[in-house]
Amino acid sequence: MPVGYRAVEFEGRVTQHLTAKGSKSEHQSVFLETPEGSFVLRRRGGNPFVDPVLQQLVGKTLHVKGILTEHTLIMSDWTEI
Repeated sequence: MPVGYRAVEFEGRVTQHLTAKGSKSEHQSVFLETPEGSFVLRRRGGNPFVDPVLQQLVGKTLHVKGILTEHTLIMSDWTEI
């Protein structure tokens, strides 16, 4: 695992809102909102800009396992709670 990354587990609600506003990378991103903070949610192997699997999770509450980078949670496993 690269330096600065760590294995984590979180529970939270999946939301979607604008990220990188005003930049060339501005787009709607999927987030996991947790008591510990808000993290951009990605799926290992998924498209970072449009991931239909993540789109289907918006509005659901999940238990997520994955790798946390500075602001991105890369999911390896999740269950709806």
